[in-house]
Amino acid sequence: MKNTLLKLSVVFVSCALFMAFGLGNKSVRANGAGPPQSRTGAPSEQTCAMSGCHTGSSVNAGGGTLTIAGLSATYSPNQEMDITVTMAQTNRIRYGFEATMVDDQGRKAGDLVLTESGRTQLSNAAVGGNVRQYIMHTSIGTSANGGVNQGRWTFRWRAPQHRDGRVTLYVAANAANNNGDDSGDLIYTKNASTQPAAVIANVATVSAASFAQSSSLAAETIVAGFGSGLSQNVVIANTVPLPTQLDGTQVIVRDATNTDRLAPLFFVAPSQVNYLVPANTAVGAATVSIQRSGVTVAQGTIQVEAVAPGLFSAAASGQGVAAAVALRVSGGQQIYESISANSNGQITAVPIDLGPETDQVYLILYGTGFRNNNGLSAVNVTIGGTPIPVLFAGASPDFVGLDQSNIGPIPRALLGRGEANVVFTANNKAANTVIVSIK
Repeated sequence: MKNTLLKLSVVFVSCALFMAFGLGNKSVRANGAGPPQSRTGAPSEQTCAMSGCHTGSSVNAGGGTLTIAGLSATYSPNQEMDITVTMAQTNRIRYGFEATMVDDQGRKAGDLVLTESGRTQLSNAAVGGNVRQYIMHTSIGTSANGGVNQGRWTFRWRAPQHRDGRVTLYVAANAANNNGDDSGDLIYTKNASTQPAAVIANVATVSAASFAQSSSLAAETIVAGFGSGLSQNVVIANTVPLPTQLDGTQVIVRDATNTDRLAPLFFVAPSQVNYLVPANTAVGAATVSIQRSGVTVAQGTIQVEAVAPGLFSAAASGQGVAAAVALRVSGGQQIYESISANSNGQITAVPIDLGPETDQVYLILYGTGFRNNNGLSAVNVTIGGTPIPVLFAGASPDFVGLDQSNIGPIPRALLGRGEANVVFTANNKAANTVIVSIK
């Protein structure tokens, strides 16, 4: 080694970068080109240690410390953050770094902005079909600064214009030993991620049977929550017991006793989540929080009552023909008959034929939210204003959260009535009104 000229590898990726310094650290020649791009250890990238530019130890094995400061856990569109990268290593006087910010698909995320134009510079390179942006040291930026035995660089990151999901800053750094070649340099890598800040939207929860606004709900009721950004995809549950997470979405119900329960899910979609109000949810005001990947994206409140009846309709709208079946008992036989028809998407009532006087016709209504009633004496049903005997009102064995009420026989006084309203109450609380047709 000549005393008048020292060749120094100055950066973790400086395969092509050498700097010459005279005695007393006086710069004789400084190459400001910086390190080659795409050596940050990001996906589809190597580091200089891996590609053989610098030798002497494995990555992150030199006992030094590479830190990233200033990157918040969450970001908002166009938000700016001042970031500091520090490479600390004892007995070193030259340091280098390179960094890139990419999303989970390996694409450039936001913009890196110079705040130390003398010590840092920007560059671009194509990796895996995507152009990435890099920030790296300059020749001046290889000198120790910010404290003893450490190199420090600051720059700014401007977040994307839209919430593009998680983005990650990948950094690699070199603590060079200043021995005039590439041996003995210590290479370090570090990464830090930030997620888009959650926009907590409102979620409005209603009975999935009645869709009545501003109504109370009961534990073990099938409900629908409406909002935006509730899930990424449309996913339908296909297992029993029902899952409490679909497509990364889950619903948490905090009741009046501040007890949190995960709600079983029927299906999730970006604008709607159907779920079951958890069993044992206490009466009173409750908070509903919808989370995606552990981050709350929507929130709302519901009022929980012991009983909150709702009847399903054949059109799944809470209106029109009841979602029900007629049960005819004739000559010792039981025959189930449909009371609605679907013609090209149009739901119409099929008139219930009461048949001869020897027949008895019952009606099985399906709903939700009334299984915890105070007994049959607390349940009342009328068809066209005529009281109908209630034989059963409780949980249906066929579907989670589904309730049913068996009523009848339908009195022959309703013969020829045509369309008539079905009015259902439980514990003095009225369900939505549906219709049937009597021949």
